[in-house]
Amino acid sequence: MKNGLIVAGAAFAVALAYVVGSRMSNEAIAVIVGAICGISASIPVSIALVIASSNHWGRREEPSESYYDPSPRRYVPQPPVIIMSSPQPQMPSGYPQNPYYFPAQSAQPSVEPREFKIIGGE
Repeated sequence: MKNGLIVAGAAFAVALAYVVGSRMSNEAIAVIVGAICGISASIPVSIALVIASSNHWGRREEPSESYYDPSPRRYVPQPPVIIMSSPQPQMPSGYPQNPYYFPAQSAQPSVEPREFKIIGGE
């Protein structure tokens, strides 16, 4: 009885896949196949990551008793680091600055009128 249900379920799944697959375009089938291949490729990698991240990977024996140090750990404070840059030379007040900093402005900039083209208009 149990095997009959499994065979009937598998036959139903195959028939459903055939009906749905015959109505799909080639691009949609390519997307489905790509998703199935991607998922099937990620399963072994996921299993390997779970095994590698477990605490007991590669260990067969029980860990021995660790040494307990009752004194708290003390951290040595680091000396402060102060960075000083040399002062930059400044121009004395009253002297003109370099003319390249502020180029001469023209009296009136010439602005040409803009031309607009309407696409599709006659």
